[in-house]
Amino acid sequence: MLLCVGDLHEEILVRVSDTPVRGAETPVRSARVRGGSAANVAGISAEQGADVRFVGQVGDDTIGRTLAGDLTARGVDAKVHHAGGTGVAITMVGGGTRSRLIDRGASRRLHAIHPAMLEGVSTLYLATSAFTEDPLAAAVEHMMGEVRDRQIAFILGGPTTADLTSFGVDAFLELVKTTRPDTVILHAAEHQALGLPPRQPLVGADNTVITAGRRPTVVIPHRGDAVSVEVRPVDRVRDLTGAGDGFIAGYIASRSTGADPASATNAAHRVAAKVITNLGPTSLAG
Repeated sequence: MLLCVGDLHEEILVRVSDTPVRGAETPVRSARVRGGSAANVAGISAEQGADVRFVGQVGDDTIGRTLAGDLTARGVDAKVHHAGGTGVAITMVGGGTRSRLIDRGASRRLHAIHPAMLEGVSTLYLATSAFTEDPLAAAVEHMMGEVRDRQIAFILGGPTTADLTSFGVDAFLELVKTTRPDTVILHAAEHQALGLPPRQPLVGADNTVITAGRRPTVVIPHRGDAVSVEVRPVDRVRDLTGAGDGFIAGYIASRSTGADPASATNAAHRVAAKVITNLGPTSLAG
């Protein structure tokens, strides 16, 4: 079983065709979807047939119950605590740029993760954001001792710009050294922000996987030579939301069957390609 712990919130996608003018009304196109890397990886993994559990917190409100119900409907064993208010992220796309506003709400306020949540778990996925803010960070750090004792494989999603601002580069590099993940998956811009040369692996990780959009993904084992894995073109891209989470879901599913990191990366590309042909973080055609 795959366990995903972390964010679950609403995501509002806004596509702007014209530059907004202050004080004027600007027509846009919008959609509401599920947000949060841990929740998205859980949902996409379940869509692909994986046995998945999600642990997190949302608000004690209608949207929180709707989001938790969405995960359950997709086949996720959703262990969701309801308290406070559900967070929201607003992603604005237009004019060749993509920007994001976020209020994580209740997502970071989970105080404890019961050891029973690790029963039957073979792989754990966490985004770096799960380590950046208490009380969630404290709960996750406490859980990691049990993860090590049970020898559960650990996949870590790389730090966003916001993560590095609040957490720091040195703290992230130390996190990798101490948790010793099977794989760290991050974008080339995130890898560069760490001050590392293009093909330098992260110390402590068995494998470092660096994505770069349409450019080849670089897989760097702790021991051995880096491998470039080509990204096949996608004819019709509808929405890039959740592409990275789809990649992670595909990578974990393949890696869990014993595939080597390069082969798992090929599988990750296939799932990510499904996601970007749909609206929102889903691999299912709608």
